[in-house]
Amino acid sequence: MTEPAKSFARESAALLWRLAVYFAVLILSFWLLDEGYGWAKAALGVDFAKTPDLRPAEAVGLGQARLLIAALIAWWVTAKLGRDKLPPLLPWRAKAVSHLIHGTLWGFAGIAVTVGLIAALGGYSISGVALTGSALLYYVPLWLGVALINGLAENLALMGYPMLRIARPAGWVAAIVVASLLFAAAHLGNPGESPLGIVSVFLMALTMALAIWLTGDVWLSVGIHAGLIIAEDLVFSVPDSGATYTGHLLLSRLSGPAWLSGGEGGPEASVLALPVFALLLAALWFVYRRPKASPGL
Repeated sequence: MTEPAKSFARESAALLWRLAVYFAVLILSFWLLDEGYGWAKAALGVDFAKTPDLRPAEAVGLGQARLLIAALIAWWVTAKLGRDKLPPLLPWRAKAVSHLIHGTLWGFAGIAVTVGLIAALGGYSISGVALTGSALLYYVPLWLGVALINGLAENLALMGYPMLRIARPAGWVAAIVVASLLFAAAHLGNPGESPLGIVSVFLMALTMALAIWLTGDVWLSVGIHAGLIIAEDLVFSVPDSGATYTGHLLLSRLSGPAWLSGGEGGPEASVLALPVFALLLAALWFVYRRPKASPGL
């Protein structure tokens, strides 16, 4: 075996070992946290309002908080065992706030344009306002918090250590594609999700992963994810990746063929979402591209 082949074999083995450890620790940590959460809920007698068709928004936020903690634990353990240098993906600096806000606007705009196109073709309508008074004051800040935690948790879990570690031997293109495939695969079990919706989720993941590479931190990516959630779950009040939650702002309805409205998968499962998010991906590239490479391990 030639020396380059030996080097490639060593790097591949090291990468696979680290990823195996990372995901094992991630799954174990989340399971332990989930068990503790279930015990605490039972002990305190706490439950959240829900119906057969609606999941509680509070449970989503707490579930994503558990995933965030599990991802940080898995990252720390794997980096220590593998003696990897931790890159500063979460730097708290002046650009962090602007990246977070700009990302939220980008993500919100992606869903807003998609829903607008669906509405123009008769697939989306509003019949009234669902939240008023105390319910409005409760659910608006709740969903803002849930959106932020969700963006941090899922993006760090799949686009943090795994993507950065894959980028070291394989390059950023491969790392971004693999991380996006993992992100889409993680949504396969969502009820009501469709093949078209999964393709759309993959495209959204590409957009968020690219944002990390372009900016050198996770904040723009987290903002994009948060903007998607705020738009779908709060403002436009539509299904999100095949699930529907409590706390919708509007009484809205998706109608017509599933290829147009997205059906149970929501607007991201509409065929119209594909060109919208392809354009968003291109826009981010032209707005944020920079000559220097982003951080690695």
